[in-house]
Amino acid sequence: MPHILVIDDEKLYYKMIVRALNGLGYEFSFAENGEKGLELARSSRPDLIITDVLMPKMNGFEVTKLLRREPRFALTPILVLTAQADLQDKLKSFEAGADDFLTKPFEPVELAARISALYRKIETISLLKGASLEKQDQASLVAVHSLRGGTGSSSLAVNLAVCFAQIWSRSSMLLDLSMMAGQIALMLNAALKRTWADVASYNSKTLDVEILQTVVAQHESSVEFIAAPTFPTDAEIITGDTLNKAFTILGNYYDYIVADLPHDFCALSLTALNNADLILVPIGSDMASVRAAAAAIKTYEELDYPADKIKVILSMAYEHGLSKDKIEAALNKNISMKIPYDPELFLNAINYGDPFVFSKPKNQVSSLLEDFTFYISKPTHKKSKPRQPSEAWKRVYKRAQARKSPG
Repeated sequence: MPHILVIDDEKLYYKMIVRALNGLGYEFSFAENGEKGLELARSSRPDLIITDVLMPKMNGFEVTKLLRREPRFALTPILVLTAQADLQDKLKSFEAGADDFLTKPFEPVELAARISALYRKIETISLLKGASLEKQDQASLVAVHSLRGGTGSSSLAVNLAVCFAQIWSRSSMLLDLSMMAGQIALMLNAALKRTWADVASYNSKTLDVEILQTVVAQHESSVEFIAAPTFPTDAEIITGDTLNKAFTILGNYYDYIVADLPHDFCALSLTALNNADLILVPIGSDMASVRAAAAAIKTYEELDYPADKIKVILSMAYEHGLSKDKIEAALNKNISMKIPYDPELFLNAINYGDPFVFSKPKNQVSSLLEDFTFYISKPTHKKSKPRQPSEAWKRVYKRAQARKSPG
């Protein structure tokens, strides 16, 4: 029988929760403050935790943060209940690592629905995470790297990772390595439960797959991801050696890894670039972007990266920018993909945390990214039709056949 721990300094609300969930097959325990809640959580290992915010000794945000630091509670659903209904409280709940937020007083039917949804979500993720631990061929690692912000690097990384998962129905990992200001969790509308900061104490000798799995989260598209730390103060805690070990470990369990890199050549960037099978360089249609891309490409040459390892992606961020031909001439390099001007599509995807290739698969830009993802996929995957083709694979195949048609 699933066990729910309720942490609240008002026993009346505990009784209301029990009454609201009565008959749904749960058993309950109660803690009257945050400190006792932590003790009871550690001793009883509940399946789900409901915590109030305003409590003596330790508030609900602190309880949630402390629980999320412990690997055994990495996947435990946490629902924050509070009398404060403002946006700031809601944001604090998700920043602390909560899965959901509900204001007091609550409707019993809504609470029951929220709890049921949390259980369904966690059961699905647990099944998918277990499946991802099956041995795979070595992953193909795609690094998305730009020396200039605002070129759509994170959007490209997120949507490519989703495309890999959707086309091939295979394990796809997205890594947010922009430790100072990572946005991957935001773009996937995900609560920041655990991040790279939670494995910082492990070095290249002690890090293993079980430890890494405690910081892996999953989007409903089936893409798994590791988020960057919440605060810039935690930005430089992962070393290049630790990240290198992480690539080695993850490479054995995933088919595709997409890494969103910082806008520099720091140790983490170099580690990812050295390990990458492919480097994608997003640029805008403005002169500053072109100059930054030229500097990056020259550095890649000095690092002796093969020319075919580097592919430039042009995102038309402006309605009237530099032409594709002029940019290619300036870089002395062909552009592998041109993403058309569609500011509303990208802005809505970011604001709502909804990757457009997942929510709008028939959009022109989504089709373009699906085709490009197929193009850069493993040759072993491209050479034959999957036994059970996904809807995304069927879309790619249909467009490829249409291009071959004489008409």
